[in-house]
Formats: sequence, C-alpha cells, structure tokens
Amino acid sequence: MGMYTGIRFKGYVKKEFRDSFEDIALQGDWNKSNDCVFNKFGQIGRSGFIPCGSLSYMPDEWEIYDETLKGTDKYYGSAKDTDGFERIWNKENGYWSFQCSLKNYESEIEFWFDIVPYFIEKIEHLEYFYEEWNYSEQYDLVDGEIVMVNEKFIKYGYDED
Repeated sequence: MGMYTGIRFKGYVKKEFRDSFEDIALQGDWNKSNDCVFNKFGQIGRSGFIPCGSLSYMPDEWEIYDETLKGTDKYYGSAKDTDGFERIWNKENGYWSFQCSLKNYESEIEFWFDIVPYFIEKIEHLEYFYEEWNYSEQYDLVDGEIVMVNEKFIKYGYDED
C-alpha cells in the first residue's frame, strides 16, 4: 500500500521560466516541458502529483468542508484548500501556490527539492508532512539549497512526544 506525504508551497518562480511554466504550475506537466531539468524530473514516477496530488491522509487543517453537506455523500467532495494554498499561478510576478500529497515511492519529493533552487527565486512557505508524523517540517531556500529550518514546524498529531 504505502503512506502519503504532503507538501504545502508558496513561492516565486524565476523570471526566465515564467513564460513556459503554466502547464507545470497548474497541471503538473513536468514531462512535457522543453526544459531538460523539468523534463527529466517529469520522467520520475509520480512527479506530476507535484502540484496536483489530491490531499490523501493529510491533516484536517489542510482542507475545509462545506458543513451544510455533512451527513450526505457529497460532504467529502466539498473540500476546499485552506490558508491560501489553492493551486495558484501568476505569470506576471511568478507567484506559485499549491498543496498536494503523494506516495513518495521513488523519492519524487526529494528530487523536487533538488530542482527547486533551479527555478524558484524565493520561498514564502515550504512545508513537508508525512501522514504518520505529529509535526510537519519547514524548509527554505538558503544559499541555493533547500534546507530544513524547523523540524517541528506545525503540530498536527495528537500524541504527546
């Protein structure tokens, strides 16, 4: 089966990539890019789930449900992204926002972390959460690398540790 890992991201794509980034930002079409780095990443397993993987087994705080549908079969389909993590792409200023989850079978997330410095100029929020953890981890772009800056960023679990 396998467990899910989630990413929440807000940041800015470098100017030189903005004209051709929309299909990646909104549809996860890394493998269709003419850029060799993006295309190579797109060949890895579930790379398209970044940014398009649905939120499976992520904290309730990541979604808000339409409470008027509670008790109906439409309730779970009513979930909306929270805290400004809707999938957003702004070509003019390069702002990109999303949240997703995936089974990280082929280390897709770690490979994505490796290429982020290639095309991102600034990170406002980069959060990583494995479904069995109590806390998410926070990452940032530091001297051209993605670095963990807080190993207990946000508490989502209920167990004391």
